[in-house]
Amino acid sequence: MKERIREELRQLTRLTGVSGHEQEVIKHIRSKLENLADDIIIDPWGNLTAIKYGKNPGPKMMIAAHADEIGFVVKNIIKDGFVLFDKSGTASDKVMEGRKVFINGRIPGVIGIKPGHIQSPEEIRRVKTSKECYIDIAVSSREEAEQLGISIGDPIGYESSFMEMSNKDYVCTKSIDNRINCTILIKLFEEIKDMEFDGTFFGCFTVQEETGMKGAFMVGNRIEPDYAIVTDTIPSGDTPDVDSDRELPIHLGKGPACVMADGVGSAMMFTFAHPAVVRIIKEQALQAGVNLQFTTLLGDSYATDSAGLAHAGKGIPTATLAMPRRYSHSPIEMLNLNDAVGSLEILKGIVKNNGKAVITFL
Repeated sequence: MKERIREELRQLTRLTGVSGHEQEVIKHIRSKLENLADDIIIDPWGNLTAIKYGKNPGPKMMIAAHADEIGFVVKNIIKDGFVLFDKSGTASDKVMEGRKVFINGRIPGVIGIKPGHIQSPEEIRRVKTSKECYIDIAVSSREEAEQLGISIGDPIGYESSFMEMSNKDYVCTKSIDNRINCTILIKLFEEIKDMEFDGTFFGCFTVQEETGMKGAFMVGNRIEPDYAIVTDTIPSGDTPDVDSDRELPIHLGKGPACVMADGVGSAMMFTFAHPAVVRIIKEQALQAGVNLQFTTLLGDSYATDSAGLAHAGKGIPTATLAMPRRYSHSPIEMLNLNDAVGSLEILKGIVKNNGKAVITFL
């Protein structure tokens, strides 16, 4: 299973699916699920819902993974052919300059960087914002850029090779957030293809999570499941620049994380894990022999599709099962594949036992 996850993740992270431009990712996922799901629905916004019907009546269960990634969009093409851009999501300014990118998933470019030989002391110290940067596509005019098929609003994603570390359980590339959970959800459909379970399982691949959790809210309103599990990634605190005890007690290789509370900004972006859904996750982790990590991230610029789902419909009992990963929202996100295997085992058990799910607050 670990190798199957590795190869599917390799395929998915090659694709560009910047928030609002997830077409290639959704096409790929549809091709993988056509012979595994009973029904597939792609709504006008791009959310893909794959449905598997159980043997007997039972709860409507939803597992969601967002398909989009952080990136950029073309803001303008100046007269000498350089491309200016805006952020789509919260890409880190610190890792932008000197990076390779693809525009429209196929046109190569680099985010330019002024030669260090002629930078002033102040320029050396200061991190440029996206508003100050440009992309070099090696043309000499706006007309040449347009002839390549570049237009204002086109998506721009990082180019980052799929790298296996010396310990091959660790892999590093772009868009691990959240292609790893798209991978797990695809593999879950493979695992339950011939499984007998009760109720209805909705596997949802949502769009525009990185820019406001819009897709999850739409899907939740349409399906109104009895309960939902959001699968996403979460920063790990096991690097020298983080106090893991005080800030983030999450480590790679110690299992998936159940996020008990998260949120940033307005009250609508604060989410508290529903106790019944947490209980279901804990029970299946124990049964599968998978270690769970637990954390809260309140006011620390972290939120997931749970923020959208919890307020959708009449209110959906929701919890987040998150994949630890280092170097958030950068082209070098890193994870341990054993955590992914553990998450898949938990989710498989939850589907199998869906008919026994009891969703009450008390």
